[in-house]
Amino acid sequence: MKRRVLFTGMLTAEERATVMRFAIEIGERASCRTNCLLRPLTGALLENAFREREKKIEERERAYIERARTFDPAAASPELRSFFGGEVTSEKYGKYIAELIKQEEDAKKTLRRSYQVCVDYADLDPEDEAFHASLSPIVTFGDTNVLHEKCDFALTREIKDAFLDSSLGGDPEEGFDYGSFYLGKTPLYYEDLAVEKGGEPILATVSHEGILDVFLSDEELKLFPDFELNRARNRQIARKLLS
Repeated sequence: MKRRVLFTGMLTAEERATVMRFAIEIGERASCRTNCLLRPLTGALLENAFREREKKIEERERAYIERARTFDPAAASPELRSFFGGEVTSEKYGKYIAELIKQEEDAKKTLRRSYQVCVDYADLDPEDEAFHASLSPIVTFGDTNVLHEKCDFALTREIKDAFLDSSLGGDPEEGFDYGSFYLGKTPLYYEDLAVEKGGEPILATVSHEGILDVFLSDEELKLFPDFELNRARNRQIARKLLS
């Protein structure tokens, strides 16, 4: 079941919301993130988040070192040769990798000296708190310097229904698009929605950058026209996705 990237640049906000609901309906797993902590901040939580980010940086550094160690100029891709102005040597590539590692080290050093924390659970409704807990949230920096909670969870029928009944299911509101939405009584706010099926992405968003990527197979596209019993709307969206 081969998936392809579909073009979403011509979709309206309402059409994007429809595509996100469809992805949720057929998806098996999803992830999203908060923009603050919905729990008290402890020293242990903060230190764990620091170490998680630092370990990811260290993993990238080791990967860079391995790339430099095994680099073969004769096997360089046309894209890499173009990047280096037509000729790429082991020395040039080594300096390039050294600069990448320096950038990683600078980010690692800066992380503990410049980060943002927002804690907001004063008005958290008990039902919303329980629902949020069902999304398996963890406190993390991710690839940012903003502490938040990342949720990664199976899309059960109960969670699908809650998401489809969120702001994704109504008329799009300004500021709530590209994978950002709210639900519940509190309400809970989430962004950067991503959905998987069969271990592969079918939807990926970066909310603050206005990015929404869709990856669907021909078989999944065949299911789309009947979604929510609105064939005219869905066929119009499909034409745009395939343009």
